[in-house]
Amino acid sequence: MPELSSGIDVIDAWKKASKLVLKPEHRIRNLVVEIENPTTFQRPWLKKFDPKSVGSSDRLSVVVKVLFPYTGKRPSETREKFYERWNNSLEENRKKKRLRAPWGTYFGRLTNFGATENQLENIIRALANWGMKPEAALVAHTSAPTLDTIKPIGSPCLQYIEILWGRDDVIDLVAVYRNHDFLKKALGNYIGLGRLLQFISSESGKTPGRIVCHSVRAYCDEPNRLRALIAK
Repeated sequence: MPELSSGIDVIDAWKKASKLVLKPEHRIRNLVVEIENPTTFQRPWLKKFDPKSVGSSDRLSVVVKVLFPYTGKRPSETREKFYERWNNSLEENRKKKRLRAPWGTYFGRLTNFGATENQLENIIRALANWGMKPEAALVAHTSAPTLDTIKPIGSPCLQYIEILWGRDDVIDLVAVYRNHDFLKKALGNYIGLGRLLQFISSESGKTPGRIVCHSVRAYCDEPNRLRALIAK
């Protein structure tokens, strides 16, 4: 049976889910977390709940922008220029070997998958132009056998996102992770997914709804540090 958890915002959801992960074995299979208001965000969270503040290695703000650029789209910028700017930045960092993960970023894969497909733009255009399609489920993949080798653990862990179109023009986002580190990654992933949902909603004229995140394997290798972080 899956473990189920829900929270009002990303912090509430992450803390409640972390308590499930912190059961004796510090890892569980099939954790499904629902976030009611995932686009709610407070900048001080980036410092307060930074894994580095408890001695871990990952910075919360960096995890967030792997999913969605922290500064977002400029007011006068077209989506095309926004995608181009961030993919050029990604390529420049790759050439200078500043990119920590050789596979890139989730945002890069959503907008430039296999160097040909902008899945994010396809979703936005479908939502904006299809008329009322309230049963639509729009999927964007972040992993592919042509790009990623089979591995027991490691990135990319996010496998795909799915946008669910409701009858009230509210859109929900579903995300599936094969491995999910709740100390270093999960909160940053939740914030990044919330920013991604906000962007899709605003650009397509829809209302952002919930996020449902399925962590196929949720774990923590440093339970004492996670306990210290969620206690803040």
